[in-house]
Amino acid sequence: EEEKKGDGDEPKIEEGEEEEEEEFKLLSAAWELLGDETRRRQYDSIDYFNDSTPSTYRERADDPDRFYRLFGAYFSRQSKFSVHRPVPQLGDADTPLDEVQAFYQFWGNFKSWRDFTLLAEYDVAEAGDREERRWMQRNNKNKVEQMKKAEMKKLFACVQLAEENDPRLLKAKADRAAEKELIRAEKEAVLAAERKAKADAEEAIKAIEDAAAAEAAAIKTAKDGEKAAVKREKEKLRSALKKARKELKALGEQGAKWEAHAADLEVVASGLPTEEIEALTETLAAADGEAGAAALAAALQKVLI
Repeated sequence: EEEKKGDGDEPKIEEGEEEEEEEFKLLSAAWELLGDETRRRQYDSIDYFNDSTPSTYRERADDPDRFYRLFGAYFSRQSKFSVHRPVPQLGDADTPLDEVQAFYQFWGNFKSWRDFTLLAEYDVAEAGDREERRWMQRNNKNKVEQMKKAEMKKLFACVQLAEENDPRLLKAKADRAAEKELIRAEKEAVLAAERKAKADAEEAIKAIEDAAAAEAAAIKTAKDGEKAAVKREKEKLRSALKKARKELKALGEQGAKWEAHAADLEVVASGLPTEEIEALTETLAAADGEAGAAALAAALQKVLI
């Protein structure tokens, strides 16, 4: 019985040893994985990782912190793959603008060590010969590079999406635009004031010139009026003189009272002023022979002296 019992115990001991050996192999493989940085990164690149990536964003007035939660979590997850350390984080609404700009500068040039080798399509250990192994390696390399390229494209698209919607950058942009508009408005106000001052000066100069021109025109008009008046007066005097001479000479016409003195009347008419001619005409017309002859003699003497 003891022999039978002993024979029955041997498989149990062997089974335990096999479990321990399998566990030892797993532990050895784990330690080997942890000790090999390249293999460990290959495993960490795909092991239980949240690959959720924001592809759209819409601001919500009732949730001002949504941007920081959505994109902050994404960049925090991706930080583990960064080649460069330390890795800047998204921050919050109170993060200084220079840090925000440095954040996007870093992530816009992000270098990732993420490795998709474990997701390759072929296991080169199963290759039948060297040519097949090389073919598998080429295909695996192309596949891994495509996956890495797609991953980086997705990451940079998310960086761009975040940068385009970052409330801090949008505010800074609006502030710069407002400042530029203020400077533009101030310059425009200065230019407008200069234009107005110039226009006012030109208007004042024109007003002075117009006033001077009006004054000159008035003076010219007055002078022209005076000249016209003088001319009219001269014409009037000339006409009066002509009339007076004609009337005086008429007294010496044939058959007239003073026909004998026609030559004297001609001389007197050409030498005396209008008033004296008129007075002499009136005297000769009314006076008798002696008085008229005396008046004519006096007038003749005055002209001839």
